[in-house]
Amino acid sequence: MEISRNSRADLAKVLLGVQETERPSGQKAVQNTSGQQDRVQISEHAKELQRLKSLTGQPDVARDARVEKIRQSVEAGTYTVDGTKVADAIIRQVLTDSIL
Repeated sequence: MEISRNSRADLAKVLLGVQETERPSGQKAVQNTSGQQDRVQISEHAKELQRLKSLTGQPDVARDARVEKIRQSVEAGTYTVDGTKVADAIIRQVLTDSIL
């Protein structure tokens, strides 16, 4: 793969996977002359990935409310941390990660 040094737009195309192919000079793109249309099929896995990707861009209202509540309690000086709960969560995560 060759990265063009012409502009940031070219770099963005490369990073996003939208790179045009170069043809030797004098060659033109081949057109479909058989009268049939090209078809593209998207697998179920790809559709699920697209759905999940679209969800990542949506705001999480419940999380935003929880973060706002914590922020307010930190600013008010009333936020406390239970060390036992934190330790339990860390141990649970480590054990889960080692199983998976």
